[in-house]
Amino acid sequence: MDVNSIIPEFDAFIAEFPDFDLFIILTQDGIIKYCSDPDRVQSEQTKALMQAWLNHESACVLGKDRYPILSWEPLQFAARNVKGKGALVGTVTSSNHYLVAHLKPDAKLAPAIAAIYLNRKFWKLI
Repeated sequence: MDVNSIIPEFDAFIAEFPDFDLFIILTQDGIIKYCSDPDRVQSEQTKALMQAWLNHESACVLGKDRYPILSWEPLQFAARNVKGKGALVGTVTSSNHYLVAHLKPDAKLAPAIAAIYLNRKFWKLI
């Protein structure tokens, strides 16, 4: 995976879907391969996020915000903050990396739909 070739794809995706404001590429163990805003994400949290996703836990934390998980499917991860801090969505890719994105608090896209768009765009790219 060439991270430098992915960055323009993220930029184009945000131009088409401005509801997104963060992208993280992770291994199954939660190791960060790429993060569009490293100041917002800590490796301990991404490891816990992947554990919550894969073990069907009830919630995960990213930054200072807690996100109850709505869907744990490999192709469609979705979690929404109940205090209006946005949502997390994710999908697995063809190379078995995990892509997690943050939706802005005022996002028009529903988390489940946003996860589908992520999968359609990035399945073969990552």
